[in-house]
Amino acid sequence: MKPCPSDLPQTINPEAGPKRAGVETHRNLNCHHYDNCLDEAVRRGWQSFSCMKCPLYQNVAPPQMGIEAYATQRRPV
Repeated sequence: MKPCPSDLPQTINPEAGPKRAGVETHRNLNCHHYDNCLDEAVRRGWQSFSCMKCPLYQNVAPPQMGIEAYATQRRPV
């Protein structure tokens, strides 16, 4: 299966609210393909993206850390 991010018309609120899903709902931060999908969204000029429609979304374990911890970790070079 190939990862398939989908375009979102607006950015995702980092925290879920009554009318908007948060980052942890839209994206699987621990997916092995997450970095590639993020790069794809940047190449296409998307405001934001979601993993929810991707066939791999349910196949990957849910995040083991919060958004803040994920945001501060560095991508290996």
